[in-house]
Amino acid sequence: MNPVYMLTRSFLIIISLFISLISLGQEKQKVYMSMDTKMIVNEYRLIEVTLRTRVDGKFHPIQDAEVEILMKTEESDKSLANILTNTEGVASLVIEKDYSYFKDEEGKYTILAKFKGNNNFKKASKRVKVRDLSLKAGFNEVDSVKKINISALEFIKDSLTIPEKDVDYKVFVDRMFADLELASGTFKEGEAEVIIPNDIPGNPTGYINLIIRVDERDYQLVELTTEINWGVPLKIEEARNKNATTISYIAFMITSVIVISILGLLLSRRINNKT
Repeated sequence: MNPVYMLTRSFLIIISLFISLISLGQEKQKVYMSMDTKMIVNEYRLIEVTLRTRVDGKFHPIQDAEVEILMKTEESDKSLANILTNTEGVASLVIEKDYSYFKDEEGKYTILAKFKGNNNFKKASKRVKVRDLSLKAGFNEVDSVKKINISALEFIKDSLTIPEKDVDYKVFVDRMFADLELASGTFKEGEAEVIIPNDIPGNPTGYINLIIRVDERDYQLVELTTEINWGVPLKIEEARNKNATTISYIAFMITSVIVISILGLLLSRRINNKT
């Protein structure tokens, strides 16, 4: 056997072992996992699992990490899906409204999320227990007074009952950037009444999207949305003016950025020429 070949081979083996030892010595980063659920009444439930890590005191999303979402059943944990996190570190799953959940004696079902970990990050898991809340609303207008009667009942096993604890609610009108809050309060014996103002801007035909929202630990986030003709119609000319103003503002910002960039480049070249 060629001595040079043997020496080279031994050297490569030692280097490989050294690199492996360094890799083993590197501590994997801790993963911070959170899970939120949102139920859109009569439509679907959304599950969102977020993975983050902490570097130099700041949280950063973990992208392209595979998260398994499971549902607890009477016998075992049933896997629903394996989903990769997006650029914001979020893995999302939509569950259809007709999905049959296994519920415990309290009428709650359990959702689990698992991340097995990889070469860079430690494993993590999370579970939440949720109880379904039924939201219903009646819309009435008498003598220009717009009123919503809301009922909230929770599921205990297979029956609906009035919540034992106080349940708070909020009513919003849907807006592009941030929902506009119209009212808030607490259900009394599972019932609430809300008066809606008459001066809410709507679309050109006067329709607005109303959102009734409950955000409680037992139910997580629950929303009932309704489109109704209770707004002030937006005039076409007014809408055009708003669009024109928005376009002008965007054009001004783009022009400003370009001008500042050019001035900065010229100033930088001038300084470099002097030096």
